[in-house]
Amino acid sequence: MAEDDFEGETEGSAIAAFTLAQFAFWGLIESGVISTEKAADMLEQGVTALSKGDSANRKAAQMLQTILDMVQRNQRSSVN
Repeated sequence: MAEDDFEGETEGSAIAAFTLAQFAFWGLIESGVISTEKAADMLEQGVTALSKGDSANRKAAQMLQTILDMVQRNQRSSVN
C-alpha cells in the first residue's frame, strides 16, 4: 500500500511539474521572450534527442511533441 501511495505521489508530482513547465514555456512565447520559431526549434531538438532513449525518454518525447504541436498550430494561426 505504501508503495502505491509513493507511485501515485511520484506520478502526480511529474504531471504537476510538466503542467507548470508548459505554462512557463508558453508564457515565454506569449511575452515574446522566445519566438515561436525558436520554441519550435528547441522542442524539435528535444523530441529528436529523447526519441532515441529508453521508454521513459520516448514518453517524454511524446509529451514534448504535444507542446510542439501546440506551438506549430499557434505559429500557423498567427501567419493567417
